[in-house]
Amino acid sequence: MTTVAVVPALNEAYSIAGVVEQASRFVDHVVVIDDGSGDDTGLLAERAGATVIRHARRLGVGAAVASGLAHAHQLGATAVVQVDGDAQHDASFIPDVLAPLAGGADLVVGSRFEHGFAMGRVRRLTLAAFARLMSYRLGTRVSDPTSGFRSFSPRAVEVLTPIFPLKYLSDTVEVLYLAADHGLKVVTVPVRMHERAGGKPSAGTLASIGYAVRMLGIVVSHTVSHNRGPSSGP
Repeated sequence: MTTVAVVPALNEAYSIAGVVEQASRFVDHVVVIDDGSGDDTGLLAERAGATVIRHARRLGVGAAVASGLAHAHQLGATAVVQVDGDAQHDASFIPDVLAPLAGGADLVVGSRFEHGFAMGRVRRLTLAAFARLMSYRLGTRVSDPTSGFRSFSPRAVEVLTPIFPLKYLSDTVEVLYLAADHGLKVVTVPVRMHERAGGKPSAGTLASIGYAVRMLGIVVSHTVSHNRGPSSGP
């Protein structure tokens, strides 16, 4: 087996070396996608032993993950795990996220809440409502659809890489719908997530509201599309 960790990173110089070192304990290769960082993220990742793919400018998490999946496919990966570069994902759970692939899963999503990850009440209730709607559509329980701690089977890598959504939230939420549309098996496992130790969060309050609206649009669009079914012609 060849296991690959894909690590999208933007200005994570404070944490990236530790992420690479921790992930390396559980996989054969670590690939860091430096998404146009203005600091030493790429250099520090290389020094820690990772292969680094550099984007000349910021393209977004979706594009970074797509680049990583494409590289993993070239390596002949039999299992791919996605881990954030900010050290919030507990690398000791990588084996847990990879394990369901051996049982026939194609896309495994790590759920943060079973281990008590703290989140504001309004945000948590909103996410829970979206998760319920998505679970109904996907035919399987997904409690944490925005989690970026996940793994991919070779089939998922092959199917999703060419169509991987690039916009923020689409890279986590919409990709689950795409997986279902292509007959990929989606499952969830509990994982632990730490508080951010440094750097800047990807979204402030206003941006979070905008992302919630965008998420609603994704969920409604795919639910309506699914309910309509295939076109029967003119």
